[in-house]
Amino acid sequence: MPVSASPAAAPVLLIVTDVFGNTPAIASFARQFPLPCLIASPFSGETIQYPAETLAYHAFIARGGVAAYADRLSQLIQNHQSSLRYAIGFSAGASALWLNSANPAMANLQQAILFYGSRIRDHRDIQPACPLRLIFAEQEAAFEPAELVSDLRQRGHVAELVKGSKHGFMNPYSSGFCLKTQEHYLQELLDLTHVSAAA
Repeated sequence: MPVSASPAAAPVLLIVTDVFGNTPAIASFARQFPLPCLIASPFSGETIQYPAETLAYHAFIARGGVAAYADRLSQLIQNHQSSLRYAIGFSAGASALWLNSANPAMANLQQAILFYGSRIRDHRDIQPACPLRLIFAEQEAAFEPAELVSDLRQRGHVAELVKGSKHGFMNPYSSGFCLKTQEHYLQELLDLTHVSAAA
């Protein structure tokens, strides 16, 4: 799993990518934060650019899908648990993070922010070990996000629905990308991590 981080610096921000992996857009996203970033991708050591979402998705499934991604992520979290303070996950990465969120190794995190992790719907009983914010697109092809958000809130989770949005709104390579929505959440994330970096 590709990792890029400044040596021995803490706190650290973990970014868990979607099926597109560690793209130039993710690298640009990571450079904006005041903290060193660890980047987890489903494609170990590969820097393949997939020209279409369907190709990226099929490559992701061929490597074992969300379950395999979550297993690899578990080892990364274990190895860096003393320095991890924040985690951001996108799509498949958000689902993989959710599957790891009850791990005691996540207990040091100040917050994890998960964007449109569609497989969260299959594992609703998880009780995270750290503060967690779940952000869903309003439009999903495979399920009804409003129902999931309502259910997660009833279970005590911080969950929200982004009105008018589509899956992938944070990723410029996705057909659901929305620059205005991405800028809004990026600013929130920067504000959150700047507080920690200044402390």
